[in-house]
Amino acid sequence: MKAPHQEARVTAAEWRWVFVFALAVMTFTLVPYLAAWSAARDGWQFGGFLLAVEDGNAYLARMGRGARGQLLETLSFSTEPQRGTLLLPALHLLGWLAGPDPRTELIAYHTTRVLSGIGLLAASYTFLAAFVISVTWRRVALVLVALGGGLGWLIVVLVPGGAWLGSLPPDLILPEAFSFLVLFNFIHLALARALLLLALLAYLRGRGRLAGGLLLLAGLNQPLAIALAGALMGLHATLGWLLRRRFSDWPWPRDLRTAMVAGLIAGPFLLYVTISLRLDPLLRQWMAQNILSSPPPIHYLLAYAVLLLPAWSGLRALWGTAPRLAVLAAAWIVLALLLAYLPVPPQRRFLEGVQLPLAALAALGLSQLARPWRRPAAGLVLALSLPTTLLVWLGALGAARLVQPPIFRPPDELAAFAWLRANAHLGDAGLAAYATGNALPAYTPLSAYVGHGPETVFLADKLLRVFVFYAAATPDSDRRALLNEAGIDYVLFGPNERALGDFDPSTADYLAERFTSGRYAVYAVLAP
Repeated sequence: MKAPHQEARVTAAEWRWVFVFALAVMTFTLVPYLAAWSAARDGWQFGGFLLAVEDGNAYLARMGRGARGQLLETLSFSTEPQRGTLLLPALHLLGWLAGPDPRTELIAYHTTRVLSGIGLLAASYTFLAAFVISVTWRRVALVLVALGGGLGWLIVVLVPGGAWLGSLPPDLILPEAFSFLVLFNFIHLALARALLLLALLAYLRGRGRLAGGLLLLAGLNQPLAIALAGALMGLHATLGWLLRRRFSDWPWPRDLRTAMVAGLIAGPFLLYVTISLRLDPLLRQWMAQNILSSPPPIHYLLAYAVLLLPAWSGLRALWGTAPRLAVLAAAWIVLALLLAYLPVPPQRRFLEGVQLPLAALAALGLSQLARPWRRPAAGLVLALSLPTTLLVWLGALGAARLVQPPIFRPPDELAAFAWLRANAHLGDAGLAAYATGNALPAYTPLSAYVGHGPETVFLADKLLRVFVFYAAATPDSDRRALLNEAGIDYVLFGPNERALGDFDPSTADYLAERFTSGRYAVYAVLAP
């Protein structure tokens, strides 16, 4: 009979190793960014993001609003009047601390990214330690979490363009599914995942109020974390009740009470967000456009294929020594994969953090092999897991050397943005082509008429109206109608706008040129 599983205390020596490892990983993620900053020349400026640039500008827009005193979430890429909702306050607060200078905001963002990444890896190690007793295999699990991917690199090698069955590999594009993408780019997801892991540990230890408080903080950065944790804790407590005769020492009544207390603390915020998204027409349209569909299941199978076989072995071993932990890990994996195909727009977001129980079980499974096979098997798993991460890193490093939009901003555009930053006010609205509009709220206090897929509500209709606005043949009455209906205060005119049509804003008596630099100009909309 196997000895019962007893969670070993994490020693000070372990924490020193975790800190050094986490610092090394975050330094590794910094290298492409430093390369991009050093590559900027001739007045061009690095925009701060090498992956998900459009989303990165949306994060900077939130920081800019926070710097100007706005702590409630509004859609920076829609000009309709908005009340504001309590979402992503971490970015707004970070902007409030950094101030309205975009360069200072970028330094604050990446400093916080490094710190939150270290925090996420520390929380990940704490979570892994609850499942894996051996210090060596805890470390292997943390390496898998921090740097591991799936077999997406095989698709990239074998399929031209890297897209197969209509999707890129998940380990290249889904931060919810793989932690390296979070560490590389996303502050709010790093904070949310770290808090989620700590909340689940608090639940396992029967600390309901702590679990609820941590989940509430996680939900402020990723509301679905509350829904996922609530479903997982409820399922785990229910399974404990169903298995009560087989495992008499399973404290399922305590688990149920802990889950209820946590739900009473964090649940109201999830209810607030749900009601806001349903009742506010702009937020409802935003969510309808925010389609994050899961790829075909074969993609997930390839993404996690490297971990599945050792994870199955680890699950069997854990079932014999700590069935309560085994059920939590298995329930999380199955629940996440089922929720990822719910008929709701943000399907794949329900994979949040599922790499953690998989990595814990995989490390445990590798440790169960006969001694001569353990290291070779671990080496094989790592060798198959690391190439995708290396591809992401090398791709970012390559992009850092190409001084061109959208990763870099040209000097004359920056001059126009600087004028707007000095003269426009929060609440003003700007009209520009989509590519310009995506950067506009990140560098100025303006909201953009178009500029972001989900956050520009009714995007398709607005893109057509922007195209018509810059067409020379459009009657001035139609242009005036758009400016009035959308509440536009400034019209931008640069290379992106010239590419849409031959309209010359200097000939319009309802527009007044306020700034020009090279091929970029800013026009103020005169009162009707």
